[in-house]
Amino acid sequence: MTAYQYAAIYDALRNRIEAGEFGVGDRLPSISALQEEYDVPSLGTIRAAQQMLVEDGMIRTEQGRGAFVVSVESARSIDPDDALSKALSHISRARAALTAQAIRRVAFDLDATDDTYYVLTSALEEWQSRCDFQAEEEESPLADDLRRWAAHARNLLDTIEAALNREAQEEGR
Repeated sequence: MTAYQYAAIYDALRNRIEAGEFGVGDRLPSISALQEEYDVPSLGTIRAAQQMLVEDGMIRTEQGRGAFVVSVESARSIDPDDALSKALSHISRARAALTAQAIRRVAFDLDATDDTYYVLTSALEEWQSRCDFQAEEEESPLADDLRRWAAHARNLLDTIEAALNREAQEEGR
Protein backbone atom coordinates (compact mmCIF):
# COMPACT_ATOMS: atom_id res chain seq x y z
CA MET A 1 0.00 0.00 0.00
CA THR A 2 1.07 3.62 -0.58
CA ALA A 3 1.78 6.40 1.88
CA TYR A 4 -1.97 7.04 1.93
CA GLN A 5 -2.90 3.52 2.96
CA TYR A 6 -5.50 4.84 5.40
CA ALA A 7 -7.41 6.47 2.50
CA ALA A 8 -7.50 3.19 0.57
CA ILE A 9 -8.65 1.31 3.68
CA TYR A 10 -11.25 4.01 4.32
CA ASP A 11 -12.55 3.59 0.74
CA ALA A 12 -12.63 -0.19 1.07
CA LEU A 13 -14.47 -0.12 4.41
CA ARG A 14 -16.90 2.55 3.20
CA ASN A 15 -17.66 0.49 0.10
CA ARG A 16 -18.23 -2.62 2.21
CA ILE A 17 -20.62 -0.73 4.49
CA GLU A 18 -22.48 0.82 1.56
CA ALA A 19 -22.72 -2.62 -0.11
CA GLY A 20 -24.42 -4.00 3.00
CA GLU A 21 -21.66 -6.27 4.22
CA PHE A 22 -21.92 -4.43 7.52
CA GLY A 23 -25.36 -3.17 8.51
CA VAL A 24 -26.38 -0.55 11.04
CA GLY A 25 -25.51 -1.84 14.50
CA ASP A 26 -22.90 -4.29 13.22
CA ARG A 27 -19.43 -4.28 14.71
CA LEU A 28 -16.55 -3.87 12.28
CA PRO A 29 -13.65 -6.29 12.52
CA SER A 30 -11.14 -5.40 15.23
CA ILE A 31 -8.19 -3.18 14.45
CA SER A 32 -5.82 -6.15 14.58
CA ALA A 33 -8.09 -8.13 12.20
CA LEU A 34 -8.19 -5.16 9.80
CA GLN A 35 -4.38 -4.81 10.03
CA GLU A 36 -4.03 -8.43 9.02
CA GLU A 37 -6.71 -8.24 6.30
CA TYR A 38 -5.19 -5.15 4.68
CA ASP A 39 -1.57 -6.12 5.47
CA VAL A 40 -0.90 -2.96 7.47
CA PRO A 41 1.59 -3.05 10.37
CA SER A 42 0.49 0.26 11.94
CA LEU A 43 -2.48 0.70 14.27
CA GLY A 44 -2.49 4.38 13.31
CA THR A 45 -3.31 3.57 9.69
CA ILE A 46 -6.46 1.65 10.63
CA ARG A 47 -7.42 4.28 13.21
CA ALA A 48 -7.03 7.05 10.60
CA ALA A 49 -9.32 5.15 8.20
CA GLN A 50 -11.85 4.63 11.00
CA GLN A 51 -11.65 8.31 11.95
CA MET A 52 -12.62 9.25 8.39
CA LEU A 53 -15.63 6.93 8.68
CA VAL A 54 -16.51 8.58 12.00
CA GLU A 55 -16.31 12.00 10.31
CA ASP A 56 -18.61 10.67 7.58
CA GLY A 57 -21.11 9.70 10.25
CA MET A 58 -20.98 6.05 9.21
CA ILE A 59 -19.41 4.53 12.34
CA ARG A 60 -18.86 5.29 15.99
CA THR A 61 -16.01 3.94 18.02
CA GLU A 62 -16.09 2.86 21.64
CA GLN A 63 -12.84 2.41 23.48
CA GLY A 64 -12.36 -1.24 24.39
CA ARG A 65 -15.44 -2.35 22.42
CA GLY A 66 -14.69 -1.55 18.80
CA ALA A 67 -16.26 0.31 15.88
CA PHE A 68 -19.98 0.07 15.11
CA VAL A 69 -21.90 1.02 11.97
CA VAL A 70 -24.40 3.82 12.59
CA SER A 71 -25.30 4.66 8.98
CA VAL A 72 -24.87 2.96 5.62
CA GLU A 73 -24.75 6.34 3.92
CA SER A 74 -22.00 8.90 4.28
CA ALA A 75 -23.12 12.20 5.77
CA ARG A 76 -20.98 13.83 3.08
CA SER A 77 -23.27 12.43 0.38
CA ILE A 78 -26.43 13.71 2.06
CA ASP A 79 -27.87 17.03 0.89
CA PRO A 80 -28.87 18.60 4.23
CA ASP A 81 -31.58 20.81 2.72
CA ASP A 82 -33.15 17.88 0.88
CA ALA A 83 -32.90 15.60 3.92
CA LEU A 84 -34.47 18.23 6.18
CA SER A 85 -37.24 18.93 3.66
CA LYS A 86 -38.05 15.23 3.48
CA ALA A 87 -37.96 14.92 7.26
CA LEU A 88 -40.28 17.91 7.67
CA SER A 89 -42.63 16.43 5.09
CA HIS A 90 -42.71 13.14 6.99
CA ILE A 91 -43.31 15.00 10.26
CA SER A 92 -46.16 16.97 8.69
CA ARG A 93 -47.74 13.78 7.35
CA ALA A 94 -47.38 12.10 10.75
CA ARG A 95 -48.84 15.14 12.52
CA ALA A 96 -51.80 15.18 10.09
CA ALA A 97 -52.39 11.47 10.68
CA LEU A 98 -52.32 11.98 14.45
CA THR A 99 -54.70 14.92 14.15
CA ALA A 100 -57.07 12.91 11.96
CA GLN A 101 -57.09 10.08 14.48
CA ALA A 102 -57.95 12.50 17.28
CA ILE A 103 -61.16 13.66 15.57
CA ARG A 104 -64.19 12.87 17.66
CA ARG A 105 -67.57 12.52 15.99
CA VAL A 106 -70.98 12.24 17.48
CA ALA A 107 -73.92 11.04 15.44
CA PHE A 108 -77.55 11.56 16.42
CA ASP A 109 -80.53 9.97 14.77
CA LEU A 110 -82.77 13.04 14.75
CA ASP A 111 -86.39 13.42 13.91
CA ALA A 112 -88.10 16.80 14.30
CA THR A 113 -90.65 15.16 16.62
CA ASP A 114 -88.00 13.32 18.66
CA ASP A 115 -87.08 14.33 22.24
CA THR A 116 -83.37 14.14 21.31
CA TYR A 117 -83.92 16.80 18.65
CA TYR A 118 -85.73 19.03 21.14
CA VAL A 119 -83.13 18.63 23.89
CA LEU A 120 -80.18 19.12 21.55
CA THR A 121 -81.55 22.15 19.71
CA SER A 122 -82.89 23.75 22.90
CA ALA A 123 -79.53 23.33 24.64
CA LEU A 124 -77.68 24.80 21.65
CA GLU A 125 -80.10 27.76 21.41
CA GLU A 126 -79.79 28.44 25.13
CA TRP A 127 -75.98 28.19 25.03
CA GLN A 128 -75.83 30.49 22.00
CA SER A 129 -78.04 33.09 23.73
CA ARG A 130 -76.00 32.89 26.94
CA CYS A 131 -72.70 33.28 25.02
CA ASP A 132 -74.05 36.26 23.03
CA PHE A 133 -75.33 37.93 26.23
CA GLN A 134 -72.08 37.37 28.15
CA ALA A 135 -70.03 38.59 25.16
CA GLU A 136 -71.92 41.92 25.27
CA GLU A 137 -71.20 42.23 29.00
CA GLU A 138 -67.49 41.32 28.72
CA GLU A 139 -64.75 43.56 27.39
CA SER A 140 -61.88 41.10 27.38
CA PRO A 141 -60.32 38.34 25.30
CA LEU A 142 -63.06 36.09 26.73
CA ALA A 143 -65.66 38.12 24.80
CA ASP A 144 -64.09 37.02 21.51
CA ASP A 145 -64.20 33.38 22.65
CA LEU A 146 -67.86 33.74 23.67
CA ARG A 147 -68.77 35.21 20.27
CA ARG A 148 -66.91 32.38 18.53
CA TRP A 149 -68.71 29.75 20.64
CA ALA A 150 -72.07 31.37 19.90
CA ALA A 151 -71.26 31.25 16.19
CA HIS A 152 -70.40 27.53 16.48
CA ALA A 153 -73.74 26.91 18.21
CA ARG A 154 -75.57 28.77 15.38
CA ASN A 155 -73.65 26.72 12.78
CA LEU A 156 -74.59 23.48 14.53
CA LEU A 157 -78.25 24.51 14.65
CA ASP A 158 -78.18 25.43 10.96
CA THR A 159 -76.50 22.10 10.11
CA ILE A 160 -79.14 20.15 12.05
CA GLU A 161 -81.99 22.03 10.35
CA ALA A 162 -80.44 21.58 6.89
CA ALA A 163 -79.96 17.84 7.47
CA LEU A 164 -83.56 17.42 8.64
CA ASN A 165 -84.84 19.42 5.65
CA ARG A 166 -82.82 17.25 3.24
CA GLU A 167 -84.16 14.12 4.88
CA ALA A 168 -87.74 15.40 4.68
CA GLN A 169 -87.30 16.25 0.99
CA GLU A 170 -85.86 12.80 0.26
CA GLU A 171 -88.76 11.12 2.06
CA GLY A 172 -91.24 13.28 0.11
CA ARG A 173 -89.93 12.04 -3.23
